[in-house]
Amino acid sequence: MSTQELEIQAAVAYRSDEPFTTTTLELRAPAAHEIRVRIVATSVCHTDLMTKNKALCSFPIVLGHEGVGIVDALGEHVSGFEIGDHVVLSYDYCGHCPQCEKHKPSYCNDHGSLNFAGTRPDGSKTHRTPGSGTADVFGSFFQQSSFATYALSHASNTIKVDKALPLPLLAPLGCGVQTGAGTVFNTLQVEPDTSLAVFGCGCVGLSAIMAAKLAGARRIIAVDINKSRLETAIALGATHRILPGEIGDAAAVVDHVKSVSQTNGCHYAIDTTGVPGVLRQAFDCCGPLGVTAMIAPGVPGTEVSIEMLGLLPGKSLRGVVQGDSESKTFIPKLIDLWQQGVFPFDKLITRYNSIDSLETAAQAMASGQVIKPVVVIDPAFQE
Repeated sequence: MSTQELEIQAAVAYRSDEPFTTTTLELRAPAAHEIRVRIVATSVCHTDLMTKNKALCSFPIVLGHEGVGIVDALGEHVSGFEIGDHVVLSYDYCGHCPQCEKHKPSYCNDHGSLNFAGTRPDGSKTHRTPGSGTADVFGSFFQQSSFATYALSHASNTIKVDKALPLPLLAPLGCGVQTGAGTVFNTLQVEPDTSLAVFGCGCVGLSAIMAAKLAGARRIIAVDINKSRLETAIALGATHRILPGEIGDAAAVVDHVKSVSQTNGCHYAIDTTGVPGVLRQAFDCCGPLGVTAMIAPGVPGTEVSIEMLGLLPGKSLRGVVQGDSESKTFIPKLIDLWQQGVFPFDKLITRYNSIDSLETAAQAMASGQVIKPVVVIDPAFQE
């Protein structure tokens, strides 16, 4: 175990309206149950940007929750890992609440505090400004804070992978890809010859489309306002694409989706946008017994209106966190599907080199120019 603090470089969010700024920080030594990981690469997720831009966190903070890297040091009570292991980092959970015991860790009683509080479980901070006598920067975001050259994680949110695998490629599996694919495989359990509408074709939506193709869905309907993303959706398995602006108002979009489904509405719908009006469209396009999965909840306090009569045909609206995925088993499954050539999530990735490019990568994703930016931090893995 390393008992010394480590000087790191981190892309720090100082305020909601300021860019990520690369600076030098001191990272605390691993506690007894922590793993220190040298971050090879991290991808940027909309959750990172919303957390910063909507001030859903305390500042200053090191964000990032789709990190991959190499184990650098181990706390004295950590087992099952060795220095030099290659790992993917994901969300954390307590492991002993009723949901965790039912193998539903993404609904852990402590999900909010473990992943969004910006501190260790005991409330202490892990990062400090050099020269400061106390930890003065929030971190431990998803118990990793991977927008940095090094991060601290727990055994629960650290997934060991084969050293022969291309580590930077695996970064999006930690959240975005597993959320989209998991919603199809785990939550909705999409059956063959069914219809699915996906509203929003970013990383999560496109991962859902690839999974739906594997599940054997007959009609996979992609809905987005970005034409290029609709083209990508078709390339990855969508059977139909809908650009709402070419159809009309919300009611016209719903009618069009239902007609494309060639049944009395879709069997399943997924909303990845977090926009209440779009979620309502996703719900309305489903037929009897249809299930709508809400992946993006918007900011706290956001509400959506659903007509009560619309629920009577046995329809349901289901909130989904991390695609109901147990990362320890689900991420290896997705890697296996990728190796088989049937789940090409690599096509979503645009690479950026160096931690200094993180702000550029974030802006490119926010503008819709790229789908999933992966920032390769370790020079040895840069292209």
